[in-house]
Amino acid sequence: MGRIIREVRIRKGWRQTDLAVRAGVSQRTISEIELGRLEHVGLAILRRVGAAIDVSVSTNAWWRGGDVDRLLDRAHAALVDHVVRELAANGWTTRLEFTFNRFGERGSADIVAWHPTYRILLIIEVKTRIGDVQETLSTLARKARVIPALVQVDVGWRPRAIGRILVLADSSVNRRLVADHRATFDSEFPARTSAVRRLVRGGDSALATPSGLWFVPYSAVGSGHATIKAVVRVRRPRRVAGRLGPA
Repeated sequence: MGRIIREVRIRKGWRQTDLAVRAGVSQRTISEIELGRLEHVGLAILRRVGAAIDVSVSTNAWWRGGDVDRLLDRAHAALVDHVVRELAANGWTTRLEFTFNRFGERGSADIVAWHPTYRILLIIEVKTRIGDVQETLSTLARKARVIPALVQVDVGWRPRAIGRILVLADSSVNRRLVADHRATFDSEFPARTSAVRRLVRGGDSALATPSGLWFVPYSAVGSGHATIKAVVRVRRPRRVAGRLGPA
């Protein structure tokens, strides 16, 4: 991280003091970051320095050499399963993990949904959490641009309306993130959960522009399927009558 910031700073022709002034930190802080001494530099400061120099700063967590991906995938799979069941119950045909490679643009959509009566095509992205707002939005926009032409060739779906749906786990973190970027989300996803669900249930009478944000509560993920929980607390055992028992 420090090396990237240093190289970009030099490419811009900035001194450490120039970057420090723009980020509102001391020159010593810039020096510490570029030397990789991040132990006493807060994440907010790192992001502020990165923003001042057009460098996106993100963090990641690792557990048991990557096993955390399988842990998080269970939550993602549960949300995908819930959405697919709702779509199928209301007459939608779905394809999962729709992959594409067109003129160098590669990727996959979590769900591509088609309503044969109303001829609506939905490109659906499912997220348990959002790491980078702009990356998420640009990726979904690219899928919505590329996939419609491909499904026409692959399965003959010729939509008269194309929508983008972002499905989010209904957590306080995700709610807060959407609130913090309200103008962006309002522009990209004019509809919210209730309107999106009317679209899913009622076809073209529900929305003029079928693009929206769909919060799925953890409690809505049905039993018998992969489940996710909103809050899991680990409690300290307490001593009861001379022995340890569950709290």
